[in-house]
Amino acid sequence: MEKTKFGLALAAALSLAPISAKAEELRVGLAAIATSVDPHFHRAGYNFDLRENISDALVYANGATGEVEPRLAASWEITSDTNWLVILEPKAKFDNGNPLGADDVIYSLCRVRNVPNSPGLYSGFIETVANVTDAGNGKIMIESREPDPNLLRNLSNIGIVENPTGRTLTYDDKTCGNDSWLDTNGFNNGTVSAGIGHYRVTKFTPDVEIVLQRNDQYYGKPAHYDTVVIKALPDNSARIAALLGDSVDVINSVPINAVESVQSAGKFHLSSTPSTLLIFLLADQHQEPTPKVSDADGKNPFLDPRVRKALNLAINRNEIAETVMGGMAQPAGQIILDGIFGHNPDLAPYPYDPAKAKALLAEAGYPNGFSLVLSAPSDRYVNGAQVAQAVAAMLSQIGLQVTLETFPRSIYFTKASDYEFSLYLAGAAADTGEGLSQMINLAGTRDPDRGWGGANRGRYSSEVTDKHLAQAQATLDDAEREKLIQAASKQVYEDDGYVPLYHELGVWAVRNGIQYEANANLINIFYTARPE
Repeated sequence: MEKTKFGLALAAALSLAPISAKAEELRVGLAAIATSVDPHFHRAGYNFDLRENISDALVYANGATGEVEPRLAASWEITSDTNWLVILEPKAKFDNGNPLGADDVIYSLCRVRNVPNSPGLYSGFIETVANVTDAGNGKIMIESREPDPNLLRNLSNIGIVENPTGRTLTYDDKTCGNDSWLDTNGFNNGTVSAGIGHYRVTKFTPDVEIVLQRNDQYYGKPAHYDTVVIKALPDNSARIAALLGDSVDVINSVPINAVESVQSAGKFHLSSTPSTLLIFLLADQHQEPTPKVSDADGKNPFLDPRVRKALNLAINRNEIAETVMGGMAQPAGQIILDGIFGHNPDLAPYPYDPAKAKALLAEAGYPNGFSLVLSAPSDRYVNGAQVAQAVAAMLSQIGLQVTLETFPRSIYFTKASDYEFSLYLAGAAADTGEGLSQMINLAGTRDPDRGWGGANRGRYSSEVTDKHLAQAQATLDDAEREKLIQAASKQVYEDDGYVPLYHELGVWAVRNGIQYEANANLINIFYTARPE
């Protein structure tokens, strides 16, 4: 399908014209904002935020209900164990008026693997896709390599952009025969459209502010607010001050010590929900020597499962959840949250046993411990730096000499992806509302080509875990698939591959007169916000 050039049309649409003073405006202060307008650039929660509001995927995976809802896919039919016939939404149009076509879907899924300088590719969401073809009459056929019950759930994370090539690509698992891809800078400067969504980006200032304008040509239910102004407020005190000082209407990641002041002001209410976001420690289980450990005779102590077990026994998770997190967290003994599909109820919580942890270190050849650096982001998670400080103190109690280092998230995750850390703190949620994708992202052997282990920067690897997860991906029967996910969780638990700390409670503070929905995956969906 031949299409007109969309750069000039989009540039006109994003011309930053003054917004009418009468327009309904929602002002939001976030602890972290998207690092790019590019919907395929970086698989991270703050980028999911923006993508969900400006670049529709084929479907939406509702984390609260567990349902898969239509978006750019108006409907679908499973025609065989490995074939999905998808009918595209006929009313969906890009900013320049061009209708959504099969070529746009194919181009977008092909591009996911070909985003230069991505700190975390989205390719894990398309790992099972074998082929995508134009089935004619506004339909596409998606073929999976094996039965994949979560195919559409995974594709719910891939924003669909307009195909600029003028031809329909032939899908494959590499380049799809294309050697020129839309550049991330084009999305950021407004010369390339992020897709079809409830909102358009009219201003993008990295680490400072993003401004959204309602897309009045949106094919579905319109957003309630004309404009959304998103401010980056990583400092907890600044975020609270902005809310109390009437600079913003909503904030996320409400600091524990600010809950009372917010509630006592009489002008705000809290919106909260249990979250699938796991905060964890992950040790380097690949390099030897490992970069930030000393006094270990040039070895990587974390390759020894007894040392990893000692880490798990040294952490008082209840104290962290109740004291450091002020009760706004649920202690975790595994990756998947209780109540989420794939959680293993047979895995006992880790006991707090520093004496046994010391004995294990001695047994592993470290009776006097060793020196290490614990790395953590300074501005990514609620009380993240304080949690890291508490963890460092707990590890010191078992004889480890711990130095804590923190970095802004803009630097931190690049360093983690370059394997510069030996023991680090991070978090990851169940992006599809169930546990399989979270397990593949965290516990699957890190393989960018396969799309596994995107957040597994410590490079935990187990043939048993991988086998269970691969089988789960190909199992349509829900009960059997859940058993396989649970078996994978058990293997990670027995390997002490991770040090799960807690699942964060999602809490927003909202000005009275505004309805703002808490989200289990901690993303901010602005199009459902509305004046009361």
